[in-house]
Amino acid sequence: MKLNSVASAFPPYAYSQLECLEAMRGAPFWEGLSARSRLVLEKVLSGNSGIEKRHFCVDSLEAAWSRNAQELNEAYEREAPKLAAEAVRKAIAKSGHAPAEIDALFLCSCTGFLCPGVSSYVAEELGLRADVFLQDMTGLGCGAGVPLLRVAKGVMADNPDAVVVTVAVEVCSAAFYVEDDFGVLISTCIFGDGAAAAVWTGEQGGWQLDHFQSLHLPEHREKIRFTNAGGKLRNQLEKSVPKLAGLAVKELYAKRRIQNPDAWVTHGGGRDVLEELDLVLPDVSLARSVMNEYGNLSSPSVLVALERFIENQGDEFASAWLCAFGAGFSAHSCELTLE
Repeated sequence: MKLNSVASAFPPYAYSQLECLEAMRGAPFWEGLSARSRLVLEKVLSGNSGIEKRHFCVDSLEAAWSRNAQELNEAYEREAPKLAAEAVRKAIAKSGHAPAEIDALFLCSCTGFLCPGVSSYVAEELGLRADVFLQDMTGLGCGAGVPLLRVAKGVMADNPDAVVVTVAVEVCSAAFYVEDDFGVLISTCIFGDGAAAAVWTGEQGGWQLDHFQSLHLPEHREKIRFTNAGGKLRNQLEKSVPKLAGLAVKELYAKRRIQNPDAWVTHGGGRDVLEELDLVLPDVSLARSVMNEYGNLSSPSVLVALERFIENQGDEFASAWLCAFGAGFSAHSCELTLE
């Protein structure tokens, strides 16, 4: 499966970590938090979190933390299709294809739910053909970007002449939830909104994607997952997750086919996760740069890192190892080679 193009899209509203902290201090939940919880938020948002800014689909952060479950759901329904469509539109334009040439659209997301899926709205927005194949994936959390590509490759195997689009979109601001829980507080400090899309064909040559690997550890499911809190999505995140991510990535990396990749294109997770990845991989600068500019984007993170790799690669680069991980607990990898 050949990568033709990759492009990302973000909301126009960007906020520094300090701006987020100031907004939280004025939000309705602030006074209800314990002194310890407020200290955690202040320490993370004013300290070295590895994040300079995050983008949100809201023009007022104060309002963002006062929305009820219905309003959060409506925000996802309104914003996810727009963000995804923008990323797909940019990727299609970069590929040189026209929307009418797209045969299949695969979309992953976990920060909201729509039926029909977000892909239906994206197809309508972009004027894709009525017979385009649409498929939405949910429930894989931050790690969904790589399995999304694996599913697309499977369909491509049966339809080698197809033009396929994959897009990951998350409206993390539609999953804002705050309470006196360490994992919930950290989640509020690191996630941001965004989307990334890629166009694929069955042509030979160029950047080819192959050699997928997955790791599923259900015994660790409760350490990182969404739970329901009065109709709102509540991110359950234990302190052991960074170590768990590092061990999972290490296991997948040991199974790689390319012994000496030229680049490592991964999901970042957060500052502590990146520190664990530093112990396993030779270079996580792509993940670190995405984290710095956008925070944890969840499923689009690895594809945004891929976009940076494609745009900034040197002439000597001929391979890359991709990896993403998240809810489940699960981790996934694949390899990109230049032919």
